[in-house]
Amino acid sequence: MRCPGQDTRYWKEDAIFEVKCPHCGGEVEFFKDEASRRCPGCGKRLPNPRMDFGCAAYCPYAEQCLGSISPELLKQRQEFLKDRLEKKVEPLLQKRPEAGQRAALRRRYAEQLVPEEGGRLALVIIASYLAEFPDQIQDILEDIRASEDMIAEVREILNSQNPTGLEARLFHDIDLLVRWEIEGKESPEEAFLTEAGRKAARARALRT
Repeated sequence: MRCPGQDTRYWKEDAIFEVKCPHCGGEVEFFKDEASRRCPGCGKRLPNPRMDFGCAAYCPYAEQCLGSISPELLKQRQEFLKDRLEKKVEPLLQKRPEAGQRAALRRRYAEQLVPEEGGRLALVIIASYLAEFPDQIQDILEDIRASEDMIAEVREILNSQNPTGLEARLFHDIDLLVRWEIEGKESPEEAFLTEAGRKAARARALRT
């Protein structure tokens, strides 16, 4: 399956157009689905001035259209999917109060720890909710139209036995803190894998 915007059967007369290169003044021909094109006159690469990249925040075919996605756009896409996920799982968690409590605590700790370490908050929050639905991870992520790359990243966060990636290490620490708070299972400081996690553990120990 491909992005409908790329299907030439639906193109109109203005699907191919020319713009003036701001560097040399030469003419550069664009197809409407091209993210960028190199000027034949000066060799500078120009962005498509008529392309609206807003759809890339949610479309699973964004990388097929645009190639590599900027960190800003990737963050926007993850925020969009986080919001969709929350709407989907909220009624499910209302039927399972204990699961809802755990998910809410994970989110609270994620909002505290992840920014301190410079991690991707939306991705960790997505994993924090999906930890309560281990048998439905694939179905839920596909239903909110997450990309294959994001599905793989979430699975790595949730299933890693020896987490090495930043988000996986943060989730590990968040899970230890939640178990400590709910079940009273205190973890030694050296069990935490991030400085933010160790800091939170020290603060938690002072409250007990």
